[in-house]
Amino acid sequence: MFLLRGFMQAKKEHHLMGILLLLWVTVTLWFSSPEMSAGINQSVPLMVVLGLITYLLLIEISVWLLNRFLLRMGCPPIAEILLKLKELAEWQQLIFLWACYALVLLAGAICLSAIL
Repeated sequence: MFLLRGFMQAKKEHHLMGILLLLWVTVTLWFSSPEMSAGINQSVPLMVVLGLITYLLLIEISVWLLNRFLLRMGCPPIAEILLKLKELAEWQQLIFLWACYALVLLAGAICLSAIL
């Protein structure tokens, strides 16, 4: 009961991390039986889950570092910067969002390549 109450009070990012950790345990137990692991190398599904966990940790650390950097530099908070983004022209918003998407994909690909 205590674990469920603590889980409900956590941020949604932490919910996802908890689900991935439960997925890690489930995949480990599922592939530990000889019937399930007959044709599959046991480490492959675990590496995929580990890659997802590493990717999410990297994103979380990057956001934390960005917030600290903005505070130290005396810049406005990220919420205010996002409000300014709405004032840009539509094509400028599109270019900015595509650039952010490309950076997130690049970070994920680098994490997966580092693990594998």
